[in-house]
Amino acid sequence: MSPLGSGLTVEETVDLFCGEGEQILQWIGYAACSRLAYKRGEVYGRYVPQSVNNKDGQPLDVDIVVNEIFNDGDELFVEFSNGPVPYKVRWEGRPRTPPFRWGDGVEVLPPHDTWLRELDLKAEGLGALIEPDLLRADAAVAEKDLDKVKALLVQYSGAVQMLFLLQSADGAATSTTSGEQLGSLTLPQFRAAMATAKVITPRFPPEKVDEIFTGVATAETTLARKVEAKSGVSTFDLLDFMLALVHLAAQRYAAENPSQAAYNHLSLKVTALFRECFAASSFPELQRRLERFTPAVNNSNALLLLRKGRKLTEQTLDSCQLKRTRGASVRVDLRWLCNHLAKWGMLGRDFNLQWGMLGRDFNLQELALIAVFAKQRGSDPETFALHPQPLEYDYDQFERLLLGAAWTTYNNRRKAAPGPAGGGGDGGGGGGSGGFEEFLGDLLDGVYKKAGVLVPAQQHGGGGGGGLEEEDSAVLAVH
Repeated sequence: MSPLGSGLTVEETVDLFCGEGEQILQWIGYAACSRLAYKRGEVYGRYVPQSVNNKDGQPLDVDIVVNEIFNDGDELFVEFSNGPVPYKVRWEGRPRTPPFRWGDGVEVLPPHDTWLRELDLKAEGLGALIEPDLLRADAAVAEKDLDKVKALLVQYSGAVQMLFLLQSADGAATSTTSGEQLGSLTLPQFRAAMATAKVITPRFPPEKVDEIFTGVATAETTLARKVEAKSGVSTFDLLDFMLALVHLAAQRYAAENPSQAAYNHLSLKVTALFRECFAASSFPELQRRLERFTPAVNNSNALLLLRKGRKLTEQTLDSCQLKRTRGASVRVDLRWLCNHLAKWGMLGRDFNLQWGMLGRDFNLQELALIAVFAKQRGSDPETFALHPQPLEYDYDQFERLLLGAAWTTYNNRRKAAPGPAGGGGDGGGGGGSGGFEEFLGDLLDGVYKKAGVLVPAQQHGGGGGGGLEEEDSAVLAVH
């Protein structure tokens, strides 16, 4: 323990017993200060925690749950002062007060898509894509055309966001259990996305796509954003991806229609990109893949199981929280959920079938598709909604993610099985012995137990009945 401003010069060391470690780091600070006051014969409250730091001296988010990132015997460093305000030291990512207005006596936060609707495309350099001949004919054409371009980006934002999420998993090894690559695009992933959308043609080769990626990634406005957000400068975020699409639209149209490019507006070129490439290639393929989940969604017995286990599902998501903030809705980042999916033996894990074959439950690329299914209720990308936090999952979305994960695993195992049971592909939910609803029940039962929210009671007699049937005679571990 160190006084604030001492450079983490340790004055005292205390041992804290945290039990299961379900406390947040904020508790660590207060408990350590209380123990310090006791050791020194001071009154309770004499010392007030100002930061909890790792062994490298980095201030940590005090809402982090202890057992999510620390093990027995790990060391932490607490800075303290005389108060009265606790935790004045800022940690990386600490939220600042968001802009708001007052309405009917309460705070009203701005819409989640304000960043896109208020985006200054001219400041982002897109004004340079307006044809000079059009500008000479009408000086106001740039503002009007850029407004139309923004409207198109808003229109397709939900689909673009989900394609971005899906593509960010591209290239992951089958056995990977880390979700860190989700939510950002590398150059090879961007190029692959454009190849899938048929953006790349003989007249518009991959080298042009690479040039656009590099140009957007190294633009002055992009670098300024990345420095402020402390994010990688060699990858795209969603905004970078959208800006790159506009550049692609302008250059591709010029390459494919050299005699017409100078006389057409940028908004028309962006429209052509979406209609001729994404709406013709990427969107139908994504819709086809999402429609594979339809039998699971229409399985009434499976949905009944989900309803029956809803409380356990919520408790499972609660147990996955990296941070726990009072009064905040429970949402867990998909990248962090990957750690738990791996612990539960679902992500990137080989399974051993009773016939001795090796297969897998699902990999990161399949998880990305499951994540899109969990976020969007429909399968048509052109109707997708833009989500404020595309990688964060609430109770409803997590329940749907478990359903999608179970359906994917069920079909992967059917395909890997030899004999008549194999090659089933999108097998129906209930045909034959061991239908999907039974598989879902067993999977949920295993997840609940491994998450520690379902503790089976001692069985009496025959002990039959797997899946959620055990819930009625179980003791819930409330964390």
